[in-house]
Amino acid sequence: MRYVEEVGYYNFTDLGWRYRDWVIRALNNDMPYDQFIHHQIAGDLLPNPNGSTVYGDGLVATGFLCMGNYDDQESDKDRLYSEVIDDQIDVITRQFLGLTVSCARCHDHKFDPIPTSDYYAMAGIFMSTRVLDTRSRIGANRLKIQMLSKEEKKHRSKVHRERIELQNQFDAFADKTNPEAMAIERRLDALNALPLPQDGEAMAAQEGAYSNSRLNQIGDMPIYLRGDYRAPGKVVPRGVLSVIAGKHAQPISERTKQSGRLELAKWIADPQNPLTARVMVNRVWQHHFGEGIVRTPNNFGALGQRPTHPKLLDWLAKRFIDSGWSLKKLHREILLSATYRQHSNVPNSVAADPENKLFGRFNRRRLEAEEVHDALLFVSGRLKTHETQGKEARAVYTHTGHLKPWRFGQIFDSPATGTILAKRNESTSAPQSLFMLNDAAAIKAAHGLESALNNKHKRNGAKLNTVYHTLYTRSPSDNEAKWALAYLRQTDKPWTLYHVLLCANEFLHVE
Repeated sequence: MRYVEEVGYYNFTDLGWRYRDWVIRALNNDMPYDQFIHHQIAGDLLPNPNGSTVYGDGLVATGFLCMGNYDDQESDKDRLYSEVIDDQIDVITRQFLGLTVSCARCHDHKFDPIPTSDYYAMAGIFMSTRVLDTRSRIGANRLKIQMLSKEEKKHRSKVHRERIELQNQFDAFADKTNPEAMAIERRLDALNALPLPQDGEAMAAQEGAYSNSRLNQIGDMPIYLRGDYRAPGKVVPRGVLSVIAGKHAQPISERTKQSGRLELAKWIADPQNPLTARVMVNRVWQHHFGEGIVRTPNNFGALGQRPTHPKLLDWLAKRFIDSGWSLKKLHREILLSATYRQHSNVPNSVAADPENKLFGRFNRRRLEAEEVHDALLFVSGRLKTHETQGKEARAVYTHTGHLKPWRFGQIFDSPATGTILAKRNESTSAPQSLFMLNDAAAIKAAHGLESALNNKHKRNGAKLNTVYHTLYTRSPSDNEAKWALAYLRQTDKPWTLYHVLLCANEFLHVE
């Protein structure tokens, strides 16, 4: 969602990768989803588990607040900051709450019970938070903060020096089996295994208002009449959405002298919040089925569609919370269900429910852009993993920036760089077929398949069976085997057959 490595249009900050890598680690480690929210909204305010005064992972996580799309050449700072906080409110409320709160920037929400005062109650929280450097008169350079305290930097340097000294001592021994050499080796192994926190800078949020703004102190902010930053009206206390505030209804300014981001994060991730768990469960369901239980994943409001199975959504949300907000357990529960294991070709279901609103069959779907990219690398043995070097990286590690569109994405319907999209389009177009037939990525995959099969098998029958299982997870039919084996017997370029199989719909679609 709106990730870019080079953040900004003109004043590039190339630290977006730290946030990307943090998200990947958090998901792989099954960080509880409530903590996932806390970190991204207020990670810089969380205590460091190791007791240090600086929490590097917490800083990096707040890169979420820095990824926005706004004019980084804007010299009118108050206009710029009003755009920054609007972007932050929009992404947080749509992503975590499934609500379009930004509609209340200029007037009370036309359809949902969200008054303009609620928008500016949240806006005060982000106007009390810096994500941009204020030292530049023109431009919007992202704030960069050191990830380690002075004490941690000293410790890190000491460990590095000791590693070098011990390595030199060990290398000087002619006989590596002297007792002294073996003792040095053990100590060196222990130091090399010692995890050290990352050094350097992080693109991150920080407490405090912008010094070059009219609102240059942490505090509440006025309603901008009709959304115009030049027309301030009544000041409203910082707080959360009144319609679902519950026990968090007391103004944030009465509870803290900080910006209020931590209180906001705790409210969003509160088990009593009626939206957060349901919105995330719906997104995971949509990821696996192609459609959510609520078909409008970013809008649970009045104009959003009603859930097709409200009791199921409620049940899954409760299970999600009771599991300790474990996303891995949620994925497992859905994937092991009878609903997920249905076939896509169910004639009776198609007749009774043409749009499959009730999930009576599996929705056949085309692989997304990143999946096509990674699948081509995987089947040819070129996909880079953490343990394997010298191969090609997954799509998530592709270098991206606002001015660097990704060609796989352009062809296979991924959203424009840096944008928020609730659900991707799924098109079928001639450029997609031409890409698979002619692009170097597909041709390299076919050659890679040929090399892998030649290393594993000598007989064409075994090669054919393996390639069908690799690409389609099935054996070839009798007719398929007959024509494919006939072709392999008369060609000196077997990779061309594998290329044709890569271009088939069965490789590009999940059924």
